[in-house]
Amino acid sequence: MGKKLLVTGMDFLLDWVKQHIKSAEIVCTSNVSEENLCRMVEDADGILYMQALNYPITRKIIESGKKLRFISSAGVGYERIDVQAATDNGVVVMNMPVGTTVSVAEHTVALILACAKNLVKAHENVVKGGWRLLAMGVELWNKTLGIIGFGRIGREVVKRMKGFEMNILVYDPYVEENEIRNMGGRKVDLETLLKESDIVSIHSPLTKETEGLIGDEELKLMKPTAILVNTARGELVDEDALVKALKERRISYAGLDVFRQEPLNKDNPLLTLDNVVLTPHMAVQTLDAVIRMMNQNGIQVEKALNGIYENVVNPEVLTKLKK
Repeated sequence: MGKKLLVTGMDFLLDWVKQHIKSAEIVCTSNVSEENLCRMVEDADGILYMQALNYPITRKIIESGKKLRFISSAGVGYERIDVQAATDNGVVVMNMPVGTTVSVAEHTVALILACAKNLVKAHENVVKGGWRLLAMGVELWNKTLGIIGFGRIGREVVKRMKGFEMNILVYDPYVEENEIRNMGGRKVDLETLLKESDIVSIHSPLTKETEGLIGDEELKLMKPTAILVNTARGELVDEDALVKALKERRISYAGLDVFRQEPLNKDNPLLTLDNVVLTPHMAVQTLDAVIRMMNQNGIQVEKALNGIYENVVNPEVLTKLKK
């Protein structure tokens, strides 16, 4: 019997991916119920986890895969995959951390500028027949940018924002001070970053430690003129606390591409605010990024089908496989 790759979350696979996969039959499903995935994974050698839908890969699904050797997330995030269950069952979990880095960094910059310059309000004002907008924007020159999470995307944002001659503060307990200093930043604790920054941009992964990282107490530390931008994960911010802070003008603006619940419920209070810029989790959606990421996914999956694993998030499994 030949190998089988199960693609979850989509009922088709783009040719950019398929062209690289020669070692397995490709089976796609957009029915991501646990019952269906448990049935379809039974004879699968690998899963390509597409993130077009918001769904988990549970322990039950993983344990139903009698031949399952790997799960490859098609994007950076893998928080909805039960990594512990995969590890317990000798299944390698991989992600795709680099393909979308530039697009997300550029989208972050776009949100910063849209908030700082009141671009959405200005556009709406002109469309409605108005002209001069009374709301004032702010310059970024000589202001302070606070970066929470200094991984690939956080560093790319810093590269771009240094062009505005901003002062850079970084909070990331896992990055050495000299790495931050080499990029023109200063390593600080979270409290200092929130108190001193004019722009706070979040780029942390979602983990048990970072969930709810920015809550009511953290928002109270920020300047009333500050802008909060989140292109990482919605769960990193207490959304109720953020809405309250924005309503009370305890911070000036928020630019958000990610949310606690996606898509947004029509009753979400964020939709009623005039000091937010909201985009639909689309930071990765550039043609350049999609082509690059899909090609890389195809190459990575084909290697995994042949026992070569890259971008592994549970490397302890590799040790087991060698025994």
